[in-house]
Amino acid sequence: MNDFGVLSVLPPLLAIILALRTKQVYISLVLGIWLGWLIISDWNPVQGTLATLEGFVEVFKNPSNTRTIMFSALVGALLIFIQYSGGVRGFINGIDKMLNSMEQKKIGKSRVVVELLALLIGILLFIETSISSLTVGTLFRPVFDRLKIPREKLAYIADSSSAPSSILIPFNAWGAFIMGLLLTQGIEAPFRTLISAMAYNFYPMLTILMVFIVIVSRKDFGPMARAEKRTRETGKLLNDGARPLVSDEVTSYEMKEGLRPRAMNMVIPLLTMVVMMIFFLAYT
Repeated sequence: MNDFGVLSVLPPLLAIILALRTKQVYISLVLGIWLGWLIISDWNPVQGTLATLEGFVEVFKNPSNTRTIMFSALVGALLIFIQYSGGVRGFINGIDKMLNSMEQKKIGKSRVVVELLALLIGILLFIETSISSLTVGTLFRPVFDRLKIPREKLAYIADSSSAPSSILIPFNAWGAFIMGLLLTQGIEAPFRTLISAMAYNFYPMLTILMVFIVIVSRKDFGPMARAEKRTRETGKLLNDGARPLVSDEVTSYEMKEGLRPRAMNMVIPLLTMVVMMIFFLAYT
């Protein structure tokens, strides 16, 4: 087996840099994969390109890989659906009513309540990290903007609740993947082993705990403190020149004319997805 050393770092590094610079994730991944095969092919561009195409074909030959890709591709469709059906608007209207009630009662905890609610929904959508973070961003971006909470805080809450919850609640693709690895190691009861190991999975537990502490204590540090200060003093929700990874077309889709905003149009699809994910993982 060839030892490519530091060259093995170049493909993922290229993909990450291109994704951050261009916001074109799929193209960046393809170029990163192509560079990897180019290195393996001794820098022969023809062989590297042919190997890349063959690699794509091999991926789709595996039914499990194809299902995973289709599932990920449908994430955007689901987000557009719950916006188009008025589900997101209904949810936001409900949050607005709650905030207005709190303001009238002079409770003064609206920021904390909204941030905790974003954390809770991020944890409950444990079936897939991208679904969790994108849904939290879609639902709470208008509410956070109204309360003058910087986008950095929303991104922190969404990201720090999505992956940790998927790890701690293994009824998802991640749990199935880990159990598959345990089976290959000869472990006869992979699910019981995985559940037993959860008590030692300190990173996701500490991550969620840290988010909770930051929200409740209202104490921010480093760049987050500077972001809060910027928004408080200038009203800017983003830094000058900031380029969000997710475009407004995905998270700001207009509701269909003639429909009445209803939060249930969002709750039912998301709840169905979570329940069916658990059911089919157990069934299959």
